[in-house]
Amino acid sequence: MLVPLYGFLHGDTLGLVILVQDTDKIRQVAANLQQAAAMRVAPTASAHVYAHGRRLPPDLTVAEAGLTALDRVDVVPEPEPR
Repeated sequence: MLVPLYGFLHGDTLGLVILVQDTDKIRQVAANLQQAAAMRVAPTASAHVYAHGRRLPPDLTVAEAGLTALDRVDVVPEPEPR
């Protein structure tokens, strides 16, 4: 089932609506949002996703995390090593 989420990427100036499947892993949500905002914020290899005041494990699916239509997710990329 398709789930629209409000996504906010740390360092971006805009919130975005992203479409994910309820079977997608949380790590894919992070990747999708970073890809959608890549014109403004460079994607990183790893990022953490937060929703409902908690950090979501990357191996959960969208459904297992309890995310539903128009929930807000915040993605915080890990800094790249220099």
